[in-house]
Amino acid sequence: MKSSNLSTPILALGLLGILMGASSAYGDITIPLGGGWEAQVPNLSQVSINVDSVTSEFVAIEISKDFTEPYNGIGFPGLSILFTQVAADAVTSPRIVILDESVTNLTGSDWTDYHMAIDSGGEVEFDIAASLGFSMAPFTNQLLTLTTLDADGGVVFNNSSFFPGAGPGELVMFADLSGDPVSFSLIEFPTPEPATLALLVLGLGCLKRRRSR
Repeated sequence: MKSSNLSTPILALGLLGILMGASSAYGDITIPLGGGWEAQVPNLSQVSINVDSVTSEFVAIEISKDFTEPYNGIGFPGLSILFTQVAADAVTSPRIVILDESVTNLTGSDWTDYHMAIDSGGEVEFDIAASLGFSMAPFTNQLLTLTTLDADGGVVFNNSSFFPGAGPGELVMFADLSGDPVSFSLIEFPTPEPATLALLVLGLGCLKRRRSR
């Protein structure tokens, strides 16, 4: 477990990917985070959050995600966390910091890409300078923008895990607390390894032909 110090000063995420990620329901599981925030997750068997530390400036968390739903012909259904401000601006920490994640692939397919996206209506952004040291290994290429983090150049095999943030870096999300109470989603989803995708598409095609006979 690492502690946040906020000292750490390629792929385009397309509309299809955002829709894939946004398809997951949040569910009814609410997790108090402290620092003026709470989170909602689909269920604790797929997404869990551990609060590492809370200060007036940030809430530092660790996330565990198990992707269990297989490729559905469009992509892998994403897993989302809904963060909601539940306290007054003056006592709400403006930053939510992801120290690290544990992401497990139980989808039946290998992954060659992984994506994170913030959906907030412009109220929350990644702090690019503070997040540059955030590791996405085994992916060797990553592109961080104000609202997306895309990674490729590696493989996460089926029935294995990878650990975003392993090492000293952290992923920092900064909220503009000057308006109405903030509510935003962090959406994450993988894409399949191309050879696996081709086999899946072929299998779906064969199944469709059989049904039509």
